[in-house]
Amino acid sequence: MAAALLAMLGGCVSLERLERSYPEKRFYVLEVREPAPAGGAVQDAILQVSTLRISPRYQDRSFVYRISDNGFEADFYNQFIAPPAGLISEEIRKSLIGAELFKYVISASNSQAPSYVLEGAVNGIYGDFRNRNAPAAVIDLEFFLTSDLPAKPGIVLQKRYVKSVPVSSRSPEALVKSWDLALEEILTALIADLKAVR
Repeated sequence: MAAALLAMLGGCVSLERLERSYPEKRFYVLEVREPAPAGGAVQDAILQVSTLRISPRYQDRSFVYRISDNGFEADFYNQFIAPPAGLISEEIRKSLIGAELFKYVISASNSQAPSYVLEGAVNGIYGDFRNRNAPAAVIDLEFFLTSDLPAKPGIVLQKRYVKSVPVSSRSPEALVKSWDLALEEILTALIADLKAVR
């Protein structure tokens, strides 16, 4: 009986050691700096920012790496803490609140009737490692702004933004930092375009 118990414990210990020999998963978020207020908020204008749709290639939380023109890999051990479409959508809402282009910026779950609705899609978010000497972080977003205002109803802006930012080293931290910069550049351009439309 004792011998059997020791054998079982020995098996558990070796299994525990085996499990610890694998790398631990690491989780990351996307976070951009808050923009400076653009000024001149539209009186009573409400912007609804819907959660972005995302290509099935990138909807999982695992980081995706492009290793050839048609070859991609998913990284099981380095992941977003939540689905990337949700993370990007949240950063968009935060940035548009900070830009102060509209009196209110709300999510689709809010019951207020919006003046404008911003919808969009994540066409791509990946680490581009086709050139091993020049890795890059790529984000590809597309937006549609529709107006519910009687003066100009319908689509008032449709634009695609693609940004590729060099990655300083082959580490997940460096890749995330470059994704943050790519997203920040896209949001800066989007805010300027929204200001022009408004």
